[in-house]
Amino acid sequence: MRTKLKQWLGNLLLASLSLGAVLIFLEFIVFGMILKPDDVLPNVTVNSVVRYEPGRIADFRHPDGRVSRVTINENGWNSTKPRYEIDRPPGRLRVAVIGDSYVHASYVNTREAFPEVIEDQLKKRGLDAEVLRFGMDGAPLSQYLHMLRTEVIAYKPDIVLVQLIHNDFDESYRFLKTRYASSFLKVDVDEHERTTEYPPADFMSSSADLLRSSAMFRYLYYETNLYLTAKSLVARYFWGGDESYDPQFIVSAVDTRNLNEWDRMDRVTRHIIAEMKNVADSHGIKLAFAIDAVRETIYGRNDEGTAKLERLNAMAADAARLAHVPFFDLTETFQRAYALDHARLEYDYDWHWNARANGIVGETLVDWMLADPRLLNRAGAAADARQEPEHREG
Repeated sequence: MRTKLKQWLGNLLLASLSLGAVLIFLEFIVFGMILKPDDVLPNVTVNSVVRYEPGRIADFRHPDGRVSRVTINENGWNSTKPRYEIDRPPGRLRVAVIGDSYVHASYVNTREAFPEVIEDQLKKRGLDAEVLRFGMDGAPLSQYLHMLRTEVIAYKPDIVLVQLIHNDFDESYRFLKTRYASSFLKVDVDEHERTTEYPPADFMSSSADLLRSSAMFRYLYYETNLYLTAKSLVARYFWGGDESYDPQFIVSAVDTRNLNEWDRMDRVTRHIIAEMKNVADSHGIKLAFAIDAVRETIYGRNDEGTAKLERLNAMAADAARLAHVPFFDLTETFQRAYALDHARLEYDYDWHWNARANGIVGETLVDWMLADPRLLNRAGAAADARQEPEHREG
């Protein structure tokens, strides 16, 4: 009996060692050197604002063979600038761009992202200018308010440009069951215009971060698109959510089933944009908004889903008009671009703007800022010649 037990324990130890050796080989050789997945970007909270761990460089590998590089600076933001300095040379124009993954721009190289294009274009037009970007994957409009209040105003920008995407609105008040969604400010406004703010929680690492540190896990979960088929199960059993993923309801990477509370979304949007305008005015900052086009309509799709997103564009434009904030809808810009050669503005495997679209957005927004007297003018206003924003609609 004792001999059999020793044999069983010996076999178990041998099997364990063999399995361990196989896992090590897969982790460090197969998935660490041959079938390499995307690098990981850990998150941290600094000054109550969730961001990326400072000083990280990450490569993202795409199905078309491209590799795009993200360079997280000392402040925790993807940027070509190693560090954002509070002080700046006299006369330099400073623009801050706030947004989500479109501003973070992990699908293009850091240099190709539209905030960097804005800086390059401003310099080409004769302005001594710099652009600081504050982009965080998954952040909604409510978090942009928090970023403006807590992070951005410290740099005393002349202009703050907020890039809106179609999931910014309902996610400003909906609590999502994801890895760091609770780290975003949430804002709700009821039918009596009473406002409630739910402060963001500091980001805390979890078992999900441990899994993400494994190259083997990242490859099997993300590169094989397992995360799409497992999305509902992960949300329900890991994060505690109850949402089911269904591609038929996805338009512009947004689940249109979440876009039915129009009065609520409108109240929240109007409140946040007005509050951002108040913060900007109190610090002598010029505030502006831009919004993505409903690109499916440009490509010929017109249905209930695309109509909902077009309604979001109109809702955001109305909120900006009521707050007397300059607003730019990229729809006509993208329509003209697509009409030239029918080349799509995103990659085949992801809905984020491709490098060409980032270039178009950057150049177009510079043209707009230079033309709008509430922001700049074609002569190139000096950065220190601040004027009170004119209260003109639109």
